[in-house]
Amino acid sequence: MRTWGLFTVSLLVITLSAYPARAQSDSRADRSANLETPQACVEHFLEHARDEDFSRASQALNTRLLSDLSPSEAARQLYFVMTQELWIDWSRLPDRPDGMLDTPSLAGSNGMIGKERSSISLGEISIDGRAVPIRIEREEDEGGNQIWLIAAQSVENIPALYAEHGPGWIDRHTPDWASERVMGGVAIWKIIVIALTLVIAPLTGYLTARVLRWISTKTEKIDLSMLKKFDWPISIVVAALILWLVVEFGLSLPGAIATIADPVVLVLFIAALTFLLMRVLNVVIDTLAREAIRRFHEEGSDSERRVLTQLTVARYTILLVTAFVGVGIVLLQLDMARTLGITLMSSAGVAAVIFGIAGHAVLGNLIAGLQIALTQPFKLGDTVYIEDNWGTIEQISYTFVVVNTWDHRRLVFPIKYFIDNWFENWSLNKTYLVKPIYLKLDYRAPVDSIREKFIELATSHERHDAEHGDDPEVLVTDTDGDDIILRLTAGGAEVHDAWQMSCDLREQMVAYVRELDDGAYLSRTRVELEQEK
Repeated sequence: MRTWGLFTVSLLVITLSAYPARAQSDSRADRSANLETPQACVEHFLEHARDEDFSRASQALNTRLLSDLSPSEAARQLYFVMTQELWIDWSRLPDRPDGMLDTPSLAGSNGMIGKERSSISLGEISIDGRAVPIRIEREEDEGGNQIWLIAAQSVENIPALYAEHGPGWIDRHTPDWASERVMGGVAIWKIIVIALTLVIAPLTGYLTARVLRWISTKTEKIDLSMLKKFDWPISIVVAALILWLVVEFGLSLPGAIATIADPVVLVLFIAALTFLLMRVLNVVIDTLAREAIRRFHEEGSDSERRVLTQLTVARYTILLVTAFVGVGIVLLQLDMARTLGITLMSSAGVAAVIFGIAGHAVLGNLIAGLQIALTQPFKLGDTVYIEDNWGTIEQISYTFVVVNTWDHRRLVFPIKYFIDNWFENWSLNKTYLVKPIYLKLDYRAPVDSIREKFIELATSHERHDAEHGDDPEVLVTDTDGDDIILRLTAGGAEVHDAWQMSCDLREQMVAYVRELDDGAYLSRTRVELEQEK
């Protein structure tokens, strides 16, 4: 009995004395391991962890601050988190003991070329919204040799990283065959889920749009024709939302794949939302504009035309601003994609110059459109005289204006033209218009008789407006060599009335002058001939 007691005590002493040695051995790397360079350190850790030899993999860990886990378990947990959340850019991981970046392609723009380093960041992994860096540091082993290890501060955060990014319920209950990693380290069951999602997401989006349309048939408050315009946007948004939820919360893709897949799926979702928002704004503003047009044709009030113009300009402006905001958010999300963001930022200067030059005309027209919407030098339906043509403002967009001329031609002007050049707006404040008629007659023409005839014809014309305008008049406004120039004026209540009346009166006055004294007062050219003596 005494012998068994002595044996037990001896065994306990041996065990206790051996424990610190093992702990110390785990805290520093085995001299047989190749940890001389940053790249060799990371390769050692990943290769042995991939072979599930976590005891050898832990040789690359600085376990000085590790207390709750054994080094092997810490290596196992860190390997799982790194493969799921971290993308290691091997091109920026030097294979030199001093950690020096010796080529511009590796140094990039960080200014570290030709400088020794004692700490290198592999990336960051978030914990409760806080970015935790994963770093490797240069240490000195027991023999005084310089080696590289995963930093003690990073190893200390392994339990917290594993608690947040460790395997979920599906990972823990998946059969071994489904957990086997293929195609870039993605488990088989995740590939199956992704394939099913790519089929189910569009189908769900389509069915959602159809269900909403069916619901709209049960109520009279929703316009079915309007809802049809939302079929594609709603389908795309629902499909993108399902895909984003699956990738973001349902799956933990390996870091190399997640770095590309996560922002791409998020960008797709944001683009779909932007598309839906633009369609909603377009339909709403278009509905308001159509209602205003209907009332305009019924009542034709100036205030309604003013509101219609503001809606038309605001429609294109809001759509353009919404598109710009959506593109900005997309670029912001892409910029968050580490290496992908670096590539985008490296060409940001060139892109800014290109977009600045290409977008100069667009932005100029956009600002001009806003100025026209605010100051309103013309409105939809206004009659303008521009470039020796007169017509009505038929369409206003954020880049151009369409003028429908009196002879049914469509003149398209850049909207900025109306800011930089003058034009006549015949219906700016009121629709009453005086359209002058000019006649060139001989000096002997009886102006008083012509004036009486014109006043008689104008006052009896059915389109003449005697209530709101001035009386018809005839003035001799100029002389031109052999002729005098008469200006005959009479006003119409509407622009088209004034135009039509001016055409009728011109025809009648020409006929009157032609018949007066057998055309003796028509314009003529006098030539003086000298008789030879």
